[in-house]
Amino acid sequence: MQVLSDAQWAKFEAAIVAVKLRKARPRKEDRRTIEAIIWRLDNGAKWRSIPAELGDWHHAYLRYRRWAVSGVWDRIMAHVVAEAEPKLAFTCIDGTVARAHQKAAGARPSKPTH
Repeated sequence: MQVLSDAQWAKFEAAIVAVKLRKARPRKEDRRTIEAIIWRLDNGAKWRSIPAELGDWHHAYLRYRRWAVSGVWDRIMAHVVAEAEPKLAFTCIDGTVARAHQKAAGARPSKPTH
């Protein structure tokens, strides 16, 4: 299963190199792990639902989490934006700001007035 085209991966790989990650230990299977993360975020699935051909879900989660905490994703995105590359065609809506109608939230029905 391939999530990114070769051209997309080349740009992403260049961004990873550009942000100069600390070389604590060698990273293995970068492309497969990044594609697993992208697949999960794109589908809104649980981490455990990542297809086996994209590798170990726990490894993908740990990479995502480590990079999120250390700001690597922000640096990668800043590099991509600086290269004038993104054509962002998606919108994220946080459920904490999207309000449902009061009846959808479990409010009791009001008493009818005669």
